[in-house]
Amino acid sequence: MAMTDIRASPTAVVVGSCIAQLIDNITYTISFACLPHLFEDMKLASESQIGLVAAMFGIGGFLTSSLSGFVSDRLQSRKLPLVVGSIGYAICGCVLFFSHKLWHLLLYRLLNGMASGLVYPISTAAVGDVYPHKLLGLQMALLNVFNNAGYMIGPILGGAIYDHAGVRGVSTVV
Repeated sequence: MAMTDIRASPTAVVVGSCIAQLIDNITYTISFACLPHLFEDMKLASESQIGLVAAMFGIGGFLTSSLSGFVSDRLQSRKLPLVVGSIGYAICGCVLFFSHKLWHLLLYRLLNGMASGLVYPISTAAVGDVYPHKLLGLQMALLNVFNNAGYMIGPILGGAIYDHAGVRGVSTVV
């Protein structure tokens, strides 16, 4: 079987999309364990500052979700937004690695949300592209299982990495 045949198979699309959503939520939640320490180190005691850092993820996703869907539909390709989102995660890791000011954390969370806004809707749409409506429920449930697994794994993994390697260790994994 040729590589193009494998990538076009519905099973491969679901597996790839499940992995994308797992990684998406791990990168979203992995920094949760180190953010309080960064806030303390940066002397960020204001609840409004902490709230703003938390909100930046949603703002980033808000900015890119609709755009990623529009672009992928227009190009008739899901690949470009997924690749750009993956590059976005790498940039997030670099920003977190060098974070030592409030605006760095704001940028990190904004870029993390933007990357997620590219990956999450496009990986979901890719599954919808290859399965008929009557078989879509189970595939969407699988996506949700991996999505939630990322929410469970990320904070635990982030805490363990932070305990051993600090913020730089967490940012390297992102």
